[in-house]
Amino acid sequence: MENPLVSFIVVSYKHSEFIPECLNSIKNQTYKNWELIIADDASPDNSVEITKNWLNENNISAKTNFHETNIGFAATLNECIEMTEGKYVNIIAADDYLHPSFLEKCVANLEKKGNDFGMIFSSCFIIQEDKTLINYLDDLSFYKDENQFKSTLKKMNLIPALATLVKRTVLIETGPYDKNILIEDYDRWLRINENYFIDFIPENLAYHRKHGENISKIKERIVFVEEILLRLKYDHNLENKTKINNDIKKIYITSTDKKEILKVSEQYSQYKGKERWLNLCLKYNLPVKLYYLKYKFF
Repeated sequence: MENPLVSFIVVSYKHSEFIPECLNSIKNQTYKNWELIIADDASPDNSVEITKNWLNENNISAKTNFHETNIGFAATLNECIEMTEGKYVNIIAADDYLHPSFLEKCVANLEKKGNDFGMIFSSCFIIQEDKTLINYLDDLSFYKDENQFKSTLKKMNLIPALATLVKRTVLIETGPYDKNILIEDYDRWLRINENYFIDFIPENLAYHRKHGENISKIKERIVFVEEILLRLKYDHNLENKTKINNDIKKIYITSTDKKEILKVSEQYSQYKGKERWLNLCLKYNLPVKLYYLKYKFF
């Protein structure tokens, strides 16, 4: 097996407390042929200073992309991808970190696969606020084979972004990250899923941190809606028609945001598997009671 170059992209925003642990996990990889790209999206803390100090203390060179103005995670990633030279790319937030054998196992497995495979991922641990670890995926047997997973991914996002290794050519081919959504990672996986297989290593090879900076009720709602709309967008064969219609109904029933309803209505109206009455209720933002009256009297 060759030892192709891997590009690590580390993105920081107010992660000063966690940066050394993340960078140490890259330094300690058993697979050594990698380059480092580090970005900071105008953190108000001393993240940049800590990053520079770590690079100096560890005598490690890196390509840096430090912003004076915040431009958002997806836009930052798009800039960093243009800086990569590796055959494979891993993207990780600076508050997460990797198991030492992550890269070695991912590269070895992906190198064995053919051109039909665009990426690989493993499971990971979730680091809770009290520092206890829980499994990101409780059941690692969900992945039966690459064909089955194509269908599974269109139903739910089971891929932890930090635990992925993607072919650089596939990243370029599938276009820039969407700057207008929060779950730019799921959108990326679904794009890749359109034309490539995705491989899986059934081990926890990364550590994702949950803390106050990355959790909020508002964010949860946005993610909930975006996931449904992405599943709708990529359901070309209507294999998830029933679930998508039920999920769109959940949005309609629970939404208090006119802009949210308008956005959902615009996309749902283009869906070939839409329910006509639900589509009409969304289009004109009709009261939920009216939606149910149809089924009561007709």
